[in-house]
Amino acid sequence: MDVWFEGLSCTSSQNGRRILDNVSGRFLSGELTAILGPSGAGKTTLLNAISGYRRVGISGEMAEGMRESGCYIGQIDLLAEMVTAGELMEFATTLKLPDTTPKQRTTIVEENLAKLGMGECYNTRTERLSGGQRRRLSIALELVNDPPVLFLDEPTSGLDNVSTGQMIRLLRELSRAGRTIVCTIHQPSASLFDLFDRVYFLAAGKCVYQGGAGHHLIDYLAAHNFVCPIHYNPADFVIEVTEDFLNIQELCKASKNGKISWYCKTDGSNKPQVLIKKQEGMKKKRFSKFKLFRDSRSHSHFWLQFWAIFYRLTLQLNRNKIGIYIQIFHHVACSVIIGVLFYDCGNDGDDPFNLVKFYMTVIVFYTYTQSIISILQYPFERKLVKREHFNQWYSLFPYYAAYTVTKACYMLPLLLMFVATSYGLSGHQWELGRFLLFLMVGVLTSSTAESLGLIIGTIFNVTNGSIVGPMTLTPIFGFAIYGIDFSRTIDPFMSLLLRTSFMRSARTLLFLVGYGLGRGKLECSMDTSHCIFNDPRVFIYQLNLEHVTLWYAIADLFLQALLYRIAFYLVLKWKMRS
Repeated sequence: MDVWFEGLSCTSSQNGRRILDNVSGRFLSGELTAILGPSGAGKTTLLNAISGYRRVGISGEMAEGMRESGCYIGQIDLLAEMVTAGELMEFATTLKLPDTTPKQRTTIVEENLAKLGMGECYNTRTERLSGGQRRRLSIALELVNDPPVLFLDEPTSGLDNVSTGQMIRLLRELSRAGRTIVCTIHQPSASLFDLFDRVYFLAAGKCVYQGGAGHHLIDYLAAHNFVCPIHYNPADFVIEVTEDFLNIQELCKASKNGKISWYCKTDGSNKPQVLIKKQEGMKKKRFSKFKLFRDSRSHSHFWLQFWAIFYRLTLQLNRNKIGIYIQIFHHVACSVIIGVLFYDCGNDGDDPFNLVKFYMTVIVFYTYTQSIISILQYPFERKLVKREHFNQWYSLFPYYAAYTVTKACYMLPLLLMFVATSYGLSGHQWELGRFLLFLMVGVLTSSTAESLGLIIGTIFNVTNGSIVGPMTLTPIFGFAIYGIDFSRTIDPFMSLLLRTSFMRSARTLLFLVGYGLGRGKLECSMDTSHCIFNDPRVFIYQLNLEHVTLWYAIADLFLQALLYRIAFYLVLKWKMRS
């Protein structure tokens, strides 16, 4: 399948700068094509635009159906960690070839790994692979279903000269099977430059040359008074020539910015021949910022995707032993410290506000533990999901469902350890119903906080998310503690605003769990006539909660947890399209 585009332009959404300026071209099937140019020329932008990976600010025309057939491999090798190369290949094969048997999938995996020289890495975890091995594995994952078009951004980035040569020769060999392979590369050596069948040079967002490599390029430059010295790398020479704006204008004028295509190939006499720009009957497809690219859908059904993703996520979590030990230590240590600090406060009628402090400390623990972890971890996960989802490994909803279930299964045992310890040390009544409600508050609060962290981690990178996270949680916490000592006199408008805090909803439910459900009188060391808060109903009245039922409080917190979870899915879906 040929990759064809015409009048392609791209404008930066940040400063309005023209990144690509009305470029055109066609990359032929069965050939290895390189997009070259100096830094900032628009190489990655062009690759992202024609592959469909970038959608914002793009205009122009391209061949219909092209984006549905290609796979995109970015400059950074995004591979799931804590799994072996073989397991990751099995995962990709299960999703991309759902109709195959396990034996057939194993055969396909072994053949693809052997084809790319990765047979010995079958049982090696991805985080232990070298740079070249990671890049070859990224390619092997996309070759599972034999895509006709393959886009690669800087496939030789970070590789030594030997590995770079091996990578280019591998891509050339893969293209000979009839695939269209397009890659960006910065400054290849002269020997590697000759390995490309076709090159596409960009400078300042304009096409200055497209056609054959080697002597074709040298002849083209010489015809326009740019003579490449003998024994000089033609790729380096073009980049040096295009550093001058006047040279860019002259070359663009000669090639009409790519609209006259120099698709040169050689016959037996090694003379260049010019191919026509358009194929007869080729359908064009116009695209804009509103109607853009494919809606990535896997060919497998929902439950196959769900269980495959669930298995991989569970495998990753279980193999992260250090992370598990840290989490267990964190929950146990914090529960003991909090329990000791507020020892037996759950039955203290002298100072009920000590119990208020305990409840708020517990809620803060739930919130910051889950939200900060998500803010720090999910930016990488989001990039991985975008690449796999874009390359049609799976649909977004099965991933969302599997991720939610996996995190819930991982979170529940940790919360059970924390709640059991802190609940017991704080002196609460050992009633099964009351304990389960206390645990439920922890689950709902943690889930809501995790969703908030996932939303922030989806939108922002780690650096900005670390700023936005505390900035977002501060008013939520402020709303939670506002008006504890004057709850009955809070303005109605302010009361409505306070209800937006899920931490306040959790606080309300904890008060009802701790002081409601027919709770008897609390212990009091002073004279009963002066110990007015030994009756739980007095404190419930003081907090203006006498008309709030337990089921209403549960529904309120559950609704907020649900809304935050839905918001995470919508934000994730939006981010996959941007």
